[in-house]
Amino acid sequence: MNELRLARDEAAFLAAFLGRVVGWDDRAAVRVQARGRVVGVYAPSPLDVLAFVALPLAADLDDEGLDETVSAGRLRDIVGDVSRLPEASEVWLPDAVAGSASLAVLPPRGPWLQGERGIAGDVTPLVDAAVAEFRRAVPRTGSLNAELVAEAAWDAPGWGGLPMRALHAARLLGFLNHPGAKLETATISGWKRLVTPAGQVFVRNVAGPVRLSLVPNR
Repeated sequence: MNELRLARDEAAFLAAFLGRVVGWDDRAAVRVQARGRVVGVYAPSPLDVLAFVALPLAADLDDEGLDETVSAGRLRDIVGDVSRLPEASEVWLPDAVAGSASLAVLPPRGPWLQGERGIAGDVTPLVDAAVAEFRRAVPRTGSLNAELVAEAAWDAPGWGGLPMRALHAARLLGFLNHPGAKLETATISGWKRLVTPAGQVFVRNVAGPVRLSLVPNR
């Protein structure tokens, strides 16, 4: 099984998500997992976090499901074509590719320990302030130290126990675009996550154990 049936709106949303991923790295790969009537797509980011979106399918998959790593750019082009059709249509996955190491070990399904709750409007000012401070700091330190400045800025504590890198990634992915969108954080051994209506961002805590997951988080 290497095809999915997506409705037009879901295809447009996925194409936009993949477009942002490709904007970071035009050679990026994503891991696509599907079962029943849900498809999940995991994508790496240069901020060392894992992004995830889940979408309903317009038709059931067989019991075996699907788990493939494919080119983000090629999948974006295919899904983009589907999003221009008037009704649901099949999305044929491109040939499998070798993904980054961050796609090999995925977050577990649970049980996750619920953390803080809030809205996007609580978080975006923190991210914007961190970005502004980073831009001020780089000219003062010089380009040779820009990487160190970036690490300090994005490793700093953010909202809900998450590092600023997770919040910044969510902002860049468009997950925080609506100020009233409800947010919540959660933790499990080895991982932290930010849950938004548009998608999720995972941060791996390398000090803790990790487990391999083969199904989308819901």
